[in-house]
Parts: sequence; structure tokens; C-alpha cells
Amino acid sequence: MMKKILLSVFLFCSLCVNAQSSYNFETENLPYENLTGSISLNNGDVWDDPNYVIPLAFSFMVGSTAINTIYIHEDGLGGGLSTTQSGSGNGIGLLYPIAQDLVDLGFFTESSVSPISYKTIGTAGNFITIIEWKNVGFFDDTTVSDYINFQVWFHEGSNVLEYRYGPSQINNPFESYEEFPGALVAFAPKINTGIGTVVEAAYVLEGSPENPTVHITEPGDEFNGASLIGDIPNGTVYRFTPEPLSINDFSIVDFQIYPNPASNYLNIKTQSTNYNVTIYNSLGQKVNATLSENRIDISNLSDGIYFIKIETETGSAARKFIKQ
Repeated sequence: MMKKILLSVFLFCSLCVNAQSSYNFETENLPYENLTGSISLNNGDVWDDPNYVIPLAFSFMVGSTAINTIYIHEDGLGGGLSTTQSGSGNGIGLLYPIAQDLVDLGFFTESSVSPISYKTIGTAGNFITIIEWKNVGFFDDTTVSDYINFQVWFHEGSNVLEYRYGPSQINNPFESYEEFPGALVAFAPKINTGIGTVVEAAYVLEGSPENPTVHITEPGDEFNGASLIGDIPNGTVYRFTPEPLSINDFSIVDFQIYPNPASNYLNIKTQSTNYNVTIYNSLGQKVNATLSENRIDISNLSDGIYFIKIETETGSAARKFIKQ
């Protein structure tokens, strides 16, 4: 019963929102690869509601909070990550690639068959720390046969967060999904679990697992049971990319850009005569662009979403534009 209460609290919190942080969400399908040479967290022990500490090899931003350690806390039902060791409190981040109650499939045989491990790959400046849950079961599945594979990826520098899903077998969805039509997937960068309020914008996925939508409700709204409908296909990637600039934070300088969308050139209209311009892609990386007489050549940029930031002696401002 306690597990059900905790699940309801966490999911209620993740559906309340304000406008302090912003992520772009996208779905992709890529081949799923199991980790090799990873560091075991359960070390062969059978687990239920595990409590593990995972060091990141770099500083990672979860919303506005910088972390270098992530936690699998016992209140997280096996598949939840927390930015603090307590797993509850004011202003913590919760990451749920799947929020149903998970368990080692060997829980009933006392021999672990569902390892949890992590590994950091890449080189300095471009490290990726990956946490993997392999062949994990569902606590409420009385058939003890359903399982799912998934990973959480933390990207250094860009602060991109990814949930990646591998092979699964869900023959008993009613019990495994705890009467929901599919997996509960959420990302809450900062919440207050004590009173159920969100400090920074939170995201819950709903609808088709192949192409879900992000469900966000206003503060104080009750949890309405939003979830995915059906099983998450093998190779699915859910990606949360932080917007490099908070548009609402830059309001001192007034400027306009046109046309938007643009193909070759982006024009700037402003009263400022002395300013600097920086353009970022959707990953928060600076891209090269040439400014000449209030006109920027963007012909070399790939199609997609970008952000332009203008800075003067008195302040700065930002706008989003589309290159097509």
C-alpha cells in the first residue's frame, strides 16, 4: 500500500508546472545496445526498492540545479532517479524512465537476474554517463514473466537527458502497468515532494509510445492518470533537450528578428547601435554565423530550431527562430 501512495505523490508532483525551466522533447528510434564492461550497482544481490549512488564524471544540469551525483532511492520504486540522496524534500529533481514498481525478476527465487549498472563513455568535454536496468520485472506481475530493458543517458556539456528503451515482454499489462494503459514516464527537474508543488516545469508523457505528447498541467491541478498507451517499442529514445536560453529571462533589450522561419539571412531590428550576437543550436552549442549591418548569414546552418541572443551594455535578450 505504501508503494502505491508514493507513486501517486511523485506523479502528482510531476504534473504541476510553472515557467522557470524549459526543455524541448523529441522521440527517435535507434538500435538499443546493452552496456559492456559496466560497473554493477547491485553486485549480484536481489533487489526491491534499491538504494544506490551513481557518480557522474562531470557536472550536469537538471533544470537550474548542477549535480555530479545521481541516486536510485528506495522511494523511487526501482526505476526512479533523484538528485538528492533522501529522495524527498524541497527542490529535488525526479527522473522516471518508468514509474511503475519494478523488481529484480529473481526476487521470488532469491537469485538476481536483473542487474543494474552504469558506465561513462566518451572523452572529457563529451562524456556520457549511462545507467542501465537489464531485464527488470514488475512487482505487481503475478506471472513473474514480464520484463523491460532501459537506460538513462546524461550528456556532458549539452545537459541533454535521454531515456532509451530496449527489448521488453509485457504479456500481463493490467498488473505490470498497475491498471494504467502503459508505462508512466516523467521528468520533474525540481519539485517539493512534501507539499506536492513543482518548483520548475515538469513533464509527463502520454498517448502513443511511438510518438508521445508531453502533458503539463497548471499548479494545483490533480493528477489525472496521464500515461503512455501500450508498450514502448525496442529502440525508442525519449530526449529532453534544455533550451539554451530562457526567453522570459531576457527582456531588457527590445529587438525583433525577421523573417522567421528564415533560409539564408536573418535580419535584426533594434534601437541599439552597439551589440554582440550569439547563436545556439537546440543542444545549447554555439554555432558560427556572420553579422553584417544588422543582417546575419545563416545559410550554412542545418535546418532546425535555433536561439539568437543579443547583448548590449545595459542587458540582453533572446529569441527563437527556425532555419529551413
